[in-house]
Amino acid sequence: MLNLKSSWSIILFITLNNYLYSKDLPKNYDVPVEFSSIDKKKLEHANEMIKAGMDLWEQINNRYNPETVLSQKIDSIYNVEAYPILIKAAKNFLEGNTAKYELYHKNCVEFWGKHKYDTPSGLDNAKRMQKEALNYLDKAKLNLRVAENYVNQYVYAYDRFYEAISLEIIATKKEGRALQIYRDWPVHYAYEWDEDIEVDLFNPKTQSLVKNEEPKTLKPEIKKEIELHDSMIIYYEVQIAAHTVPISAKYIKENIYNGNMKILERREEGWYKYTIGHFKNLDEADKLLIKVNVAKAFVVAYKNNRRVPIKETTEEFLHEQK
Repeated sequence: MLNLKSSWSIILFITLNNYLYSKDLPKNYDVPVEFSSIDKKKLEHANEMIKAGMDLWEQINNRYNPETVLSQKIDSIYNVEAYPILIKAAKNFLEGNTAKYELYHKNCVEFWGKHKYDTPSGLDNAKRMQKEALNYLDKAKLNLRVAENYVNQYVYAYDRFYEAISLEIIATKKEGRALQIYRDWPVHYAYEWDEDIEVDLFNPKTQSLVKNEEPKTLKPEIKKEIELHDSMIIYYEVQIAAHTVPISAKYIKENIYNGNMKILERREEGWYKYTIGHFKNLDEADKLLIKVNVAKAFVVAYKNNRRVPIKETTEEFLHEQK
C-alpha cells in the first residue's frame, strides 16, 4: 500500500507530465510590401534577432525538453544550464519582435497621415487586426513579467516565455497584415495567409487555429448575373480585384488589368469582386492566372453558383475518377 507521501509524489509526476512538453513557436512572417532603405535595414536587424532567438529555442527543445524534467530542485541541470539560454532567447525575440512591430506600426500611421482627408473605406478588418495586435502585446508583457519571477524554475519559466514569445509573433503578424491591407487600398484581395496559432492564456496546453471562413451562398439579387452558367458544374475563374465599393472600368484598366477579356462583377458578402475567364478545367484557369500576370490575382472555384474552396473541387474530382 502506498503511503501519503508516495501518493502525492505520483500525482505531482503525472500532473507535470500532462502539463509540460516542448512547443513549437508560430512562424515568423515578413509582410510583402515595399519599404524605404532605412526601414529595410531595420527589418533585417529585427529578423536577425528573431533568428537568433529561434535558434536558441530549438536548442532548448532539443537539449532541455521540459517533458524530460523529473526534478524541480533548484540545482538541477535545467536551472543551471537551460534557464540562462531561455532568458537569452526571450530577450532576442523581444528585441526582434518589438522592432518589427514598431516598423509596421509606423508605416500604418503614415498611411493614415497620407489619407486623413480621403476617409478610406473597407478597412475595418485592418483596424481590427491592429487592435488585436495591441491586445496581444499587452498580454505578452504580462507573461514576461510572470516568467521573470520564475527564477531558477526552468519548467514554469519555459511555459510563460513560450506564451509571451508566441503572442509577440502573432501581434507582429497582425500589425503587418493590417499594413498590407492599407498599402493595397483601394483594392482588396482575398489574402491567403497561413493559419496562426492563437494562444489560450488560461490553458497553455490548448491551442486553437484561426480558420478561414467558408464562402457563403451568393445573395439572391445577384444570382441573375451568373444564371448563364450551369449551376451543377464546377467552374473556375481568376479573381483580379475586390473592394467594398464598385471599382470603375477605367481604374481597373489603368491600374489592374488592361487585357481584352470580359470582366465579371459579383456582389458577395458586401464586396464587389471582379473576375475574368470561365473554365471547367483548373489547369486552364492556372494558365490564365500566369498569362495575365496581375499582382495578387488568384483562381477561384464555383459550384451551384456558390464559391467553394479549390481543394474541395479537386478532391471531388479525384473521387469521381475512382
